[in-house]
Amino acid sequence: MFVNLISNATKFSRGAQPRARVEVGSIGQREAQVLFVRDNGVGFDMGESERMFQAFERLHCGGEYEGTGVGLALVARIVDRHGGRIWTESEPGKGATFFFTLAGEGSSSTPSESESSACQER
Repeated sequence: MFVNLISNATKFSRGAQPRARVEVGSIGQREAQVLFVRDNGVGFDMGESERMFQAFERLHCGGEYEGTGVGLALVARIVDRHGGRIWTESEPGKGATFFFTLAGEGSSSTPSESESSACQER
């Protein structure tokens, strides 16, 4: 998960001036620890933010940046499976920040009963 988020931050920050910057950190919140990956890259229009978490969706033309469009969809699925949530803040030309939470201690990250039975039926 972190590898994908950091790789994206690096990829979309190439050529940033005066130099590319990628930051990983956390913000303590009462309800949950919020982790983030921030860059100073190309950014994007927030109107496209939900689309980027769907498999095979890309906000940039295919030749502009390498990739398949599945990385953020996988990240979102992992976060969801661990009882967390993911969201982003960005502005074109000013970089992006991806925030996420994961379930705290005492939460179950094991599949639910319906997920388990669905897997066994396959």
